[in-house]
Amino acid sequence: MDTPDACSSRRSFRSRSHRALPPAGPRQRGFTLIEVIISAGLIGFLAVTATYFWVDSFSLVQTVNSDSAAMADGRALLERLAREIREVKYNPSSGAYCVSTMSATQMVFNKTSGDLIAACSGVSPTGANNDIAVTIQQSGSNLNLGYAGTLAAPAATRALTSYASSFGIRYLDAGYAVTASAGALRFVELTLTLQPPGVQATQTRTVVALRNQ
Repeated sequence: MDTPDACSSRRSFRSRSHRALPPAGPRQRGFTLIEVIISAGLIGFLAVTATYFWVDSFSLVQTVNSDSAAMADGRALLERLAREIREVKYNPSSGAYCVSTMSATQMVFNKTSGDLIAACSGVSPTGANNDIAVTIQQSGSNLNLGYAGTLAAPAATRALTSYASSFGIRYLDAGYAVTASAGALRFVELTLTLQPPGVQATQTRTVVALRNQ
């Protein structure tokens, strides 16, 4: 049988042993292999997605720039042709413009280089008429501009572009109706579709008002 002193010693020992234990703190643990794999997969997915959108945006910018460039080229080409057409010769004696060919893809007309001589001199003008014959024509994918006649030195035809997928000319009278008469002709409508390699086709249209002089 334990004495009172022995019981007191055991209680004192248990009290000291309990006080000697370190205080319990939060548990510290690392990432598991599954968590690392899932995190790596998510990071890879986000990287691939971001790369896709970046590449797609870059391609879109390139496409828009190419289309804009094609449209600008089309406008520049039609303005070049419009300058030529505005110089078409008008014959006051007959009351008609000197246009010898009026087709959907070809226009041949005279313009004067020097003093105006009323007569229209056709597709092969001589120096006596002070005229140059101008030809606008689509040939395959080329849009050609040519000059002929004694004063065209040298006579030449050159392609303004080799990407013309279509080119059309309409001849309009004062009421904006289609006409086949050089005497009724007042406007020329040009429509050009360009399609450089790898670029979407772009269409440009302009209407040229002829000068009556």
